[in-house]
Amino acid sequence: MKAIKSILLTAILTLMAPAFTACTDYQDEIDALDYRITVLENLVNQMNLDLESMQTIVEVMETNDYITNVTENSEGYIITFNKAGAIVIKDGTDGRDGRDGTDAQTPNISVKQGEDGLWYWALNGEWITNTNGEKIRANGKDGKDGRDGKDGKDAVSPQVRINEETSVWEISVDGGVSWMTTGTSATGKDGKDGADGKDGKDGKDGADGKDGANGKDGADGKNGNQFFSSINYEVNEEGEFMVIVTKSGQTFRIPIYKNS
Repeated sequence: MKAIKSILLTAILTLMAPAFTACTDYQDEIDALDYRITVLENLVNQMNLDLESMQTIVEVMETNDYITNVTENSEGYIITFNKAGAIVIKDGTDGRDGRDGTDAQTPNISVKQGEDGLWYWALNGEWITNTNGEKIRANGKDGKDGRDGKDGKDAVSPQVRINEETSVWEISVDGGVSWMTTGTSATGKDGKDGADGKDGKDGKDGADGKDGANGKDGADGKNGNQFFSSINYEVNEEGEFMVIVTKSGQTFRIPIYKNS
């Protein structure tokens, strides 16, 4: 990420060079750059946490695990399972557009159930495969002789990053040893610049009027959850459930048995 910041900063300063004699205060532009880098760093971290949470949910479904506690706060939900531990899922509300394209695009990573009933990772609806052409499992390997397989033995939680040179999202399915492009640009389209201010009127005694200030960019938008679409409670004659829906359309209905 430091390299991304260095590249963007160099580009901005190069474009600004001809204007240094007219104005030397570019703190607003530098602050905006710092903000954009922070947004991207946070987005990468959140995407990786969401992928780990998704793997836990698949494990829960495969092992018939259940929820023992749900805590909701301003950020989202802390969901605790009987065997799989706890995950955090942030509010699934979409973020609004930020200024200067800071609402970065994200790759469409999801899980799909194969014909064998097991779950595998997918990118843009297509199976993610390893170098041998094998689909990447999202849940643990089945055990032999009726015993449960060890958690995550055959399963891999993908990792994502933003390529520091191309600003394109990349994905790794081997623990970060190798990376492949997702074809999705992280930066999105640049926001429109604010309109230039009008020139001031000539002052008295022949003094030139000052140029109007440049228009300001729109307010920053908040980033929403990039992986999960909604989380809802469901209560019926069968009991209490939490329904988790991903943005790719998968629905996971998990029973809740709260500790008394």
